Amino acid sequence: MSENVKSNKMPSAIPYIIGNEAAERFNYYGLRAILVTFMVAQFYNPTGSEDPQVVQMAEATANAKTHDFVAMSYLLPLFGGMIADWFWGKYKTILYLSLVYAFGNIMLATFVDSEAIFTSALMLIALGAGGIKPCVSANVGDQFDESNQHLMSKAFSYFYASINAGSLLSILLIPYLKHEYGPRVAFGVPAVAMLIATAFFYAGRNQYVRVPPKGDRNKAVILLSAFGSLVISYLIMDKYMHMGTGPVLGLWIVLVLLCALLFKKEWFAKPGNFIGINLFALTNGGFAAAAKEYGDETIDGIRSVWRVFSVFAFVPFFWALWDQSQSEWVVQATKLDLNWLGITWQAEQISFVNAGFILAFIPFFNIILFPLVEKMGIKVTPLRKIGAGLVLTALSFVIVAITQTWIDGLEAECAANGTMYKDLAMTAKPSISWQIFAFIILTAGEVLVSITCLEYAYTQAPPSMKSTIMASYLLTVTLGNVLVSVIQNNISSGGFFAQFHGAWFFWLFTGICAATALVFMVVSPRIKEKSYVGVGA
Repeated sequence: MSENVKSNKMPSAIPYIIGNEAAERFNYYGLRAILVTFMVAQFYNPTGSEDPQVVQMAEATANAKTHDFVAMSYLLPLFGGMIADWFWGKYKTILYLSLVYAFGNIMLATFVDSEAIFTSALMLIALGAGGIKPCVSANVGDQFDESNQHLMSKAFSYFYASINAGSLLSILLIPYLKHEYGPRVAFGVPAVAMLIATAFFYAGRNQYVRVPPKGDRNKAVILLSAFGSLVISYLIMDKYMHMGTGPVLGLWIVLVLLCALLFKKEWFAKPGNFIGINLFALTNGGFAAAAKEYGDETIDGIRSVWRVFSVFAFVPFFWALWDQSQSEWVVQATKLDLNWLGITWQAEQISFVNAGFILAFIPFFNIILFPLVEKMGIKVTPLRKIGAGLVLTALSFVIVAITQTWIDGLEAECAANGTMYKDLAMTAKPSISWQIFAFIILTAGEVLVSITCLEYAYTQAPPSMKSTIMASYLLTVTLGNVLVSVIQNNISSGGFFAQFHGAWFFWLFTGICAATALVFMVVSPRIKEKSYVGVGA
C-alpha cells in the first residue's frame, strides 16, 4: 500500500492485544486485592488473635510481603525491555514470560497452605508481570504504519479501557469469591484468566507486526550479569535471611558494580544505553569525553534524563502512600462498618472506588478544572500539578489517620472491657465512608501526579531517550514500595519503627508526604524545562 493512502481499518492484531491485556490486568489486580488479608489470616495470624503485638507483627509482615511483590513487579520491566529489544523481540518475550506468569498463578492457587511456595510463586508472577509490562503497550504502537497511524490514539483508548475494565471487575469479583468459596477459588480464577490471556495472545500470532531485536555479545553479558546478580541478591537477602526487598536491592547494586568492574569492556566501552554511557562518562572524564564518543545529541539526551530524574526523585514518596491503598488501607477496612449504599462490601472491594473516580476525574480536570484555574490567572504547569497532587495525597492520609485513631480508641476500650473488637456491632465502628472520602482525594492526587509524570517524561525527553525515561518512571513505583517494605519489616521485627503503630503509622507517612510536597514546591521552580515535542528522532 502506498504510504500516501490512508486506511481506516484497525490492524487485525489489536483485538488480540486488548483481550490479552484485559485478562492479564484482571488477574493482577484480582490477586493483589486479596493478597494482604489472605496472608494475615493464613500465615501470620491464623488464630485471629487480637493481642496488639501479634496483630501489629502479622499486619506488618503481610504488608511488607505485598510491597515487596509490587516493588519487584515494577523493577523487572527493566529486564523485560532489554530481553525484548535485544534478544527475543516483543512477541516472544510476552509469550514466554506470560507462561512463567501463568505458572506462578497456578502455584499460588495450589499451595495456599505453604508460605514458602506461596511467596516464591509471587516472585514468578512479578517476573512475568514485570517482564511483559514494557512490551505490551509498545506492541500496540508497532502494529501501525503511516497508512493507519491516525487510528493509534483510538487503539490506545481501547487498550487503557481494557486495563480499567479488567481491574474494576476483578476488584469487585475476587474478594467475593474469597469470602464465599475460599482462597483456592479466589486465586484460581485469576490463574484461569492468565491462561486465557496467554492463549488469546498466542491465537493472534499470525497477525502481529514484529520488530526484530538487536542483540550482541556485549548486551548478553550486561543482561545476564545484571539479572544473575538480582537473582543471587534475592536468594541471599530475602529467601534465606528474610530481610525484604530493600536489602535485596542494596546487595544487587553492589554485585552490579562488581560485574561492571569484572566486565569492563562490555559495560564501559560502547554499550550505547543510559547506564553504559553514564558509566563511560564516570570512568573517562565526564560528559565532555562521552560527547566525543557518542555525540552531542546523545549526551544532551542523557542530561535531559537527569533533569527528569530531579523531578522523579520526589515521586517514590507518592507511590509509598498510594500503594498502601491496596494493602494497609485494606487492613484498616476490615475494622470498619462496611455497609455503604445499602450494600455490605468486602474490605478488599473498596479500592474499586479508585478505578471509578479516576475515569471521572480525568475529563473533569482536563475539561473543567484546569481551564477554570487558567482563567483565574494561574498557569497550570506539569510541576505545579505534581506539587498539588502531593499535597492531596498527604491530605488523604490525614483522613485515614484520623479514622485509625477512632479505631485505636475503640480497640483500647474493648481491651479494657475484656471484649473483642471484631464482636462490636458494625454500626459501632467507623463507617467505610471515611475511607471512600480518602480514596476520592487520593485519586485526585493520582491524576495530578501519576498521569502528569507520564506527560512530563514524554515531553522533556528527546526521542532517543523516551524509553529510558519511561523505564525510570516505573522504578519510582519500586522505590516507593521498597520504602514501605523496609519500614514494615522493621516493625515486624520490633525495630525502631515499631513505635509507629496504629494511627501513628499513617501520621508518619502523612508527614513524609507533606515534607516531600514542601521541598518539591521550593525546588521545582529551579528545575530547567526543555520540551522535545515535535523534535524528530
